[in-house]
Amino acid sequence: MRIARFKKGRLTAYGVVEGDEILEIRGSIYNKFRVTDNHFNLADVKLLSPTNPQQIWCPGPNFSHDNGDYDPELKPSGSPEPWQKGRNSLIGPNEYIVLPKDSAGEVHVEGEAVAVISKPCRRISKEKALRYVLGYTCGNDVSERQWQWDDRHLWRAKGADTFAPVGPWIETEASPLDLRVKVKVNGEDVQSSCTSDMVHDFASIISYISQQVTLQPGDLVFSGSRGDHAPIKADDVVEVSIGGIGTLKNTVRMED
Repeated sequence: MRIARFKKGRLTAYGVVEGDEILEIRGSIYNKFRVTDNHFNLADVKLLSPTNPQQIWCPGPNFSHDNGDYDPELKPSGSPEPWQKGRNSLIGPNEYIVLPKDSAGEVHVEGEAVAVISKPCRRISKEKALRYVLGYTCGNDVSERQWQWDDRHLWRAKGADTFAPVGPWIETEASPLDLRVKVKVNGEDVQSSCTSDMVHDFASIISYISQQVTLQPGDLVFSGSRGDHAPIKADDVVEVSIGGIGTLKNTVRMED
């Protein structure tokens, strides 16, 4: 099932995507809901970020062939080394990735798979962690590289406004073990990876975070990405696609 959050006029709601239509649902996507007779053409609604999370988590370098995002010597470690993107960085499909006017260097895109938490998750074992996942969606860990190299923390390099595009919807039946992520910039392939190559899989990352932090319904956990990241500039069109889920598309512009 594909679950999307959308806006149509004054209505903001969740819906089930079926072909070229979205059917409004009533109730909670995390508990019980019913599908209504109220339906719209997908082309006539504005898709929003799939959830309104309290927390957005990402792992440290998480692929065996990762070249290290901000230190060429940095490789995946024995733990996921999770960190948070700011809630302010979240945007949905077809919204603008905004390049900061004081950006010090190249801004890169990193296509990733994203797990959506379904219920409060605290001190959960790795074996049970995936029971707390509603489904998966596409994400983009936008990163300002010079800030990443120069700063001691990632708060602006990866957490600036608009640096966390997510969408277009949640696929509840996707397998986290073999999600193939592809990134295109202006139609050109720039990145390809698969979650089967994650050093720390989603179950490990979620379990690790939950030992100290309670994850809440709607929270997002990124997979990490390979080291082959691509720079972007104003007017570029970025597409992050995951087989079996869909495509997250955003255009780039400079800050006013």
